[in-house]
Amino acid sequence: MPGRPGGRGLPQGDGCPNAALLDEIGRCTDTTRQAYTDGVLVLIDGIATRMAPEAPSSARVKALSLLGLMAGTLQLSRALTDSQLADELLDQGISNALALLDAWQRD
Repeated sequence: MPGRPGGRGLPQGDGCPNAALLDEIGRCTDTTRQAYTDGVLVLIDGIATRMAPEAPSSARVKALSLLGLMAGTLQLSRALTDSQLADELLDQGISNALALLDAWQRD
């Protein structure tokens, strides 16, 4: 579905690079993987700061797992031929991510 929120169905080059490239990055050189790691850590540190402004380092691994959940959900939805199922998967992935955030806020 073109223009579907969440990055599925966007024109090539306009979607989530994490979901698009993760399987390839894992097979790349150490230099490429380090560059990817450095970029992910910038993203994760920003998310962790929003999750726990008083102690971002305490939320770093949670933020990383949240990124993994979201990227995996998007990858799987892109691979499905059933667009309704793919949309339901994206919606559930968003709900799961929000539920995790809510649960972590109560910790």
